[in-house]
Amino acid sequence: MTTTAETATKRRGGLASKLALLVALVLVAALVIFVLQNTVHTTVNFLGWNFALGQGVALLGAAIVGAVITLTATAAVKVHRAVR
Repeated sequence: MTTTAETATKRRGGLASKLALLVALVLVAALVIFVLQNTVHTTVNFLGWNFALGQGVALLGAAIVGAVITLTATAAVKVHRAVR
């Protein structure tokens, strides 16, 4: 049998989780629309490699690489602070 405190603890993140999921779905829909609207092929030159990609795909890839770099730098700062 669960107590009232345990029930309140289990339900605490319900609304926030649903709101976060809704925001994520809206952002994914916006990204899909962005990629579908920017289909003009562009040649991307990077370190001697040549890619012919859709403009939306190239920009989305650049955003993902930027997010990964940001997350890596943030994790490094958190580890550095935790070690101190």
